[in-house]
Formats: sequence, structure tokens, C-alpha cells
Amino acid sequence: MNKKYPKGSEWRKWDLHVHTPSSIYHRYGADTEETWGKYIEDLENLSSDFSVLGINDYFFIDGYERLVKEKAINDKLKNIDLLLPVVEFRIEKFAGIDFGQLKRINLHVIFSNELPIETIKSQFLQTLEQSYFLENGEQWTRAITKESVQELGAKIKTTVPPEQLHKYGTDLTEGFNNLNVKEEKIFEALQKDCFKGKYLIAIGKTEWGDLKWTDASIATKKSIINKADIVFTASESIEAFHKAKSQLTAQQVNDILLDCSDSHYLSTETDKDRIGNCFTWIKADPTFEGLVQILYEPNERIKISNSNPNLEFDKPYISNITINDDVNVFQDEEDLSFSKNESIPLNQNLVAIIGGRGEGKSMLTDYLASSFIGQEHSKEGDFNKNGVVNLSYHKSNQSEEDIINFDLTDDKKAVDFIYINQGRLKNLVEKKDKQFQLANSIRRLAKLKQPEFNTELDKKIRESINEYHELERFFEHKDEDNNLINSIEYLEIQEKSIKDFISNITTSENKDKLEKYSENLRLRNNLNSKLKELLELENELKNAIEELNLKIIKTNGDLKRISLIELNSLQKQFDEINNWKGELEKEIASISVTISVVKEEFKDYKGDLTTLLNDIDKFQKSLSEIRENIAVSKTRKERLESLKISIFETTDDSISLIDKMKLDYDNQVLELIKSWDEFKDVDSKDTLNPSQKSIMKNLLTDLEIEVKVDFDVSKFYDEIYHCIDGAKWRIKGNKEAQKNSFKIRDLDSFFEFLRKRYLEFYQNDGIHSKTFKNKLFDELERKKYLKVFPILKYKGKDLNKISVGQKGTVYLKMMLATEAFSKPIIFDQPEDDLDNEFIMQNLIGLFKELKQYRQVIIVTHNANLVVNADAEQVIVASNLDGKLNYSSGSLEDNEINSKICQILEGGEIAFEKRRNKYQKIG
Repeated sequence: MNKKYPKGSEWRKWDLHVHTPSSIYHRYGADTEETWGKYIEDLENLSSDFSVLGINDYFFIDGYERLVKEKAINDKLKNIDLLLPVVEFRIEKFAGIDFGQLKRINLHVIFSNELPIETIKSQFLQTLEQSYFLENGEQWTRAITKESVQELGAKIKTTVPPEQLHKYGTDLTEGFNNLNVKEEKIFEALQKDCFKGKYLIAIGKTEWGDLKWTDASIATKKSIINKADIVFTASESIEAFHKAKSQLTAQQVNDILLDCSDSHYLSTETDKDRIGNCFTWIKADPTFEGLVQILYEPNERIKISNSNPNLEFDKPYISNITINDDVNVFQDEEDLSFSKNESIPLNQNLVAIIGGRGEGKSMLTDYLASSFIGQEHSKEGDFNKNGVVNLSYHKSNQSEEDIINFDLTDDKKAVDFIYINQGRLKNLVEKKDKQFQLANSIRRLAKLKQPEFNTELDKKIRESINEYHELERFFEHKDEDNNLINSIEYLEIQEKSIKDFISNITTSENKDKLEKYSENLRLRNNLNSKLKELLELENELKNAIEELNLKIIKTNGDLKRISLIELNSLQKQFDEINNWKGELEKEIASISVTISVVKEEFKDYKGDLTTLLNDIDKFQKSLSEIRENIAVSKTRKERLESLKISIFETTDDSISLIDKMKLDYDNQVLELIKSWDEFKDVDSKDTLNPSQKSIMKNLLTDLEIEVKVDFDVSKFYDEIYHCIDGAKWRIKGNKEAQKNSFKIRDLDSFFEFLRKRYLEFYQNDGIHSKTFKNKLFDELERKKYLKVFPILKYKGKDLNKISVGQKGTVYLKMMLATEAFSKPIIFDQPEDDLDNEFIMQNLIGLFKELKQYRQVIIVTHNANLVVNADAEQVIVASNLDGKLNYSSGSLEDNEINSKICQILEGGEIAFEKRRNKYQKIG
């Protein structure tokens, strides 16, 4: 299916009221070849915006016939895609009411170019019979031809006095001026089957506007214009046009108004009615069927502008897909391939891709999207990306030069567009465990303020709780005797003991005792030395006698000549030694008693009493150190108490850190609500025009936000699990037992626990205290179960209380509202993800509005989205023995039209609904 206009409906200039040199009235010059040459040249020099001309020479189509031949045979007017024959009548009698000679209405019949010229002449023009009564009473009744009208003019001039004839024109002119056709004859002639669907009726707005609104004529005046399909005007300016249209709208009559040049002059003239002085743009194929589309979608299909309406808004768009050769869709699979296609041009507005199941409509978009960074696809298998498929991307529709061409390979490209693959919305919103992910996505879409816990407060909380527990550990430190060595009580006892000890040993009495003690100790040591010396002498004497006797025995041998020495021979010496020893022992015993008495008095001192007096400085230093430690402990004790209050207790003068923590979450809620209100305040967005603001308001209708501080109890106890020592506390594997112990079941009980029970549990032998502390007071850990996020509500209901389709609708609304006027969007089968009511009542209209500002590409099997959203382009996918082919065109294209009805369920109904939407008023 090679289409002439594969890109679908595009904006083109249409001027449906152009006279030729064959017209009864014109100012081009005489009806000569020279005049025709200048006239055709003028038409050929029209701007490239002009595509369709309606050739209007009143009753006759000779001028149209000539231009058709010039185009077909002489290769003229290449710049013009379509010439339409238009016949114009002046009628003074409409719907049975006479309006008089000065109140004639111009009625135009626009015929399809598909009608043979001869058919228009023989079956319409030559069948119109009209009666005219001359002043002499003679009746003139003829079919309307050039000859008959000339004859009428000649007869009229015979009734004119000779002296007045110079005021009259040619016979043809006078015949035309006086001939008013009966409207019923026109409509009767058009009832022939050869004209069915091949003509449109237009009424001249200026002449219709001249009819006065009277009680007798209101209904008839409305009937005249409402019976027409279109209203023509030839405005001096765009402002004048809009004023005329506003009048029709206010009068509640047919306001499908087209501006036409009503050209009687060449473009070089300054008269309003000159060639090219037309502001009408119609978005359609340049065909008669394209023109018919304005009856169904006048607001979408007609624009009055000096420049192409496409340029009204700057938007990027994907402009073309080229498949340079047959190529397998998937790697290592040959049963499915894209067929060679030199070009699939894409419209920059709404593109609908249709096809039966398995025909490749989603395959194309998935293949394309998977070639770009950040885009997901839903097809299983690895796409075959070898550069055979090429995509063109216009960075702006304002220039044909700002284009990027991509050969699609495994090397992903960076192009910013939104791709919603098949089932993505449904997958995103249908799982309950994705509530936070959905909320976070919505927050990002709306560019709402990221809920963040105050970093300074978080730091303050962590530092404070760490310092508190560090101080607790300081005071809990014990020595080997289990003394709390940093407690103030223990230190003060130590201080008193040393202080009293120093005071005790520094009295004059104790000083004398210690000096006497040292002297006695020295004396006793001397006596003990002497005693030891006597004992040694006694032993030496005894040993000397034994050694001498052994020598005597050896010397005597058997003779026994020398006598042995008797031990008592030194008795006197032994007695003297013993006496001395006794005296020494008595003296030592006496001195030892004195020493013991002194030692008992200083029994608390473990050191050497002889140096005690010399160690007073050391004791004084120890006392100073203890006093410093007492000061430190007191300061730390005060800090501990202060921290306890600042962390856990709110007073009249200050708010505890735990309550500040709770307030911070409340503030995050308020910030998000404020951010949402700013997002919804569409009227304050100066960058949006009224139309865009209307679209935004429409998108945000039924959407509200509730910001929740979510405490996930289940996740909380999942984290608490890691804080419990299962060997010491058997509740680790029992979540219900944990709940009964901690008694934390919601946000309020969580904060109550922090205030009143945390310290108790921190000291629990079955708790890993450091992990426990971090889970509660470190924001990075706490956010695993406690976070602030927005809950979007649709029509007052939470997302978890609406259908999957409605959730998808909410997400799409947010996605479009946040990026409604920028990047292209490709949506694969929206009907699978969205609420049907939303599709019918909102999405169709939404797509019609959004496509002004962004390219919208949909893959769909919903006829209403294609037809009633007035898709500019329809791409038909087909699969012939594994070969995927794509052809495209507009809704007004008969073949595309047939394919829609054939492929899409309800296609014919959708077209009928569209046709009936703009019923004529009256």
C-alpha cells in the first residue's frame, strides 16, 4: 500500500474561493491567453504553504476545466496538489422566504475533484431551470447555461430605454445580475446518486450577516446557515476573521468558518480580494475527503494563521523510520523479520499504529525504544541491532536542518522521549509492595520536594545519643575489685582517705614516731647483723674443732699418739657467745615491739614507712589527680543528665530531640503539601499559555495528594531482628513475642518507646546495643521502616482502593501533567493499562490537546483512540509469512479507513460516532 500522503494529515493552506479569468466578474484583465498566462504564473508563485484551490466562477466551471487541463497536460501548477470545482449561486429565496432584491445569499457548491467535469455540467448545471419575468410581463424559463444567461441579459436590456443602456454591462453580466436561482432546485439536482458524498454546501457569511434579525426571520436566518456545511468569508485581517467567527458562535449557528481570498485581482494588487490573501490552514490530505474532515473535527482541523500552525509550538519529534533491507527482528531467529521499507515518515502530532494480533505493531515500537538509553521493552529475546534500521529525530520542528539520524545498533543512543511499553503501567501499580515506588515515581514526576530528614538534626541526634552512651560507659567502668572507679561517690571516698592520711602523717607527734621508727629500724637491723655475725662465729668454731680432729686422726693412723681436741675446750668462748646472743635477742625483741606499734598506726599505708615522710608530695599529687577526676566526673555527670533531658524529655523551655525528630517528619509532610500546591497552581505558571493551562487543569482534575508519615511495623521488626542476641533472648525468631515485648505497633508507640523505654532495652543483655541504637537514631537506618511519601488520591480514593486501570490512569495523568509540552511519548496499548471510562471521557480529548505540543505515538486496538482522537497518521502493521510490513496514511484515506474498520473492533461505530458529533444546529 504505497500511499501518496504517507505522513498523514498535515497543515496546508486551502483557498476555496478563487476566481479565474473565465469568471463573470474579475479584475485580471480581458479573457485572453496573455491574461491566462499571467494568472497561472501568479498561482504558481504562491507560497509553498498553498496546496488546495477551490476554483469558483459563479455558475460555470470553464475556468476550473482549463486549470485542470493546464495541470494535467501542460504540467502547470505543480505547486498545487488539488483543484476543486466550486459553483456559486445567488439566491433570493431560501426556505420559502423572500428577502428582496438587495438581500440575496451567496450559496456555494464545492464538488469533489473525482467528479468528471461533464457530470457536473450535464447532471447539475444544465438541469437547473430558472424562471424570470421581464418588465413587459414576458416570462423567461431556461436551463442555466452561459448561452441562456446571455440571452436573458439581452432580453433585459431590450426593456431598457436607449439613453440608459450605457449604464449596463454585457449581456452575460446583466443576465447573471438578475438571475436568482431557487435553492430547492439546487438541492434537488444534488440528490442524484452520482453526487452522493461528492459535494459540500457553503454559505457566504457577509451576505447572510446582512439579513436582519426579526421575529419573523430568526428561524429562517438560522436555518439558512445551519443547512450549509461550511461558511465562507473573505476577511481583511485575522482579527476581523475571529470577530466574524465569534459572532456566529454567539448566535449559536454554524460557525465552521473558512477564510477565502475571493480573489478577483492578481496578487500584485492591493485589493483585499487578491490571489493569495487567505489565512485558512486545514490539517488534512489535499483531497476532497480531507476537506470533509473539517465537518467532524473543525476545531482540530482548521486554523486561521499567517504561518503554519505546526510552528506555533516548538517540539522535537521522531520524523522517519527507514528499514534499508530485510532484517531479522531477533538474533539467531529467522522466522520473523522487518521487510525493507525505504521510508516510514512520522507525523509530528498523533500517530496511531494498528494491526491484528501478531502483526508487529508493538514489535516496531519495542525494537525502536530498546535502542535508546533508559527505555525498557517488553519483548522476550535479543533484538537484532545491526544498523539496518535507521531512525531520524528532529530536535525541533522549527527547522528541517536540525535532524539527528541514528543507525540502530546495540550501542544505545541518547534521545529524550517517554516510552510506556505494553503493560508497564499495570505492572507498576498493581503490586501492593510497590506502593512506595509508585509514590516516589509520582513525587519525581511532579518534581515535588524530596522528603529529607534535616541533616543537621540527624547529626545532632546521632552525636547526642553516642555521647550519652559513651558517658554511661564512663561511669560504668570498674576495677578488679568491682569498684565503679569513675563514680563521684567512689572518687570522693578516695579523696577523703588520702586527704586524712596525709593530714595524719604530717602531725609533729606522728613525725617523731616515724623518725624514731626509722632509727629503731636501723638499730634493729644493726643488732640483727651482729647476731648473725655471732652465729656464724659459733658455727665456725665448731667446724674448726671437727676439721682439726680429722687431721689428728689422719696423722695418728693406727698409733693414736696425738689426743683429739675436746669440744668443751672452747666452752668459755661458747658461753660468752651465747650470753652476747641473748642480750642481742632481747634488745631486738624490744625494738620490734616499738616498730610494730608504729606500723599498726600506719597500717593503711602499703609502702615503706621509712620513706613515708619523703613521699608526701606523691600523695599530694595523687590527691590533686583525684580531685581533677572528681571535677571531670561531675562535669560529665551534669552533661549526662543534660543529654538525657535534651534527648528524651520535653520541658516548658525546650523540646527534646526525640520530639524534634517527630516534628521534622511533620515538617516534611507540610513541605510536600506545599510543593504539591505549587505544582497544582497552574494559573501561576507564566510559561504556559491559556490552552496549556487548561490541559494541565484537566490532567490534574480528580487528583489530590495526602502526605503520609509511614511507619512500616513489619519492616521495623525485620530490622529489630538484627538487634536481638538469640542465644540470650529467645524471642528473636518470634515476631509476635517481639511486639509484645517492645509494644511498638504504630508511629505514636514508636516515639513513646524512644522517650520512655529505649534506655531500659539498651541495657538488656539480649540486645546488641550498638546495632539497636543505630536502627533507632540513625536516619539512614530509620528510613528503612520510617519515611514520608505522598499518596495520590483519585476522585477522593486512595490508590490501593481503586482498580489497576484507574491506578494506571493516575500515573499517566501525572506523567503527562509534568511533561505535557515537551518530549515525544510512545504509548503501547494504553487501553490495557487504563480505566475505560478515562479513555472514553478524557484520554481521547487529552490526546487531541496534547498533540499540539508534543508528538504522541500510540499502539492500539481501540478504534475510539484512533478515530475520535483524530489521529493525524495511522500506520497499519501486517505480517505476511513472518515478514512485517508497515504502510501509513490519514483517516481520510479510504484504504486506511477500510483497514481501521477491518482491524479494529468497533471501527465503523467509531467513525459513525465521529460523523454524528458535529450535527448541524437548528
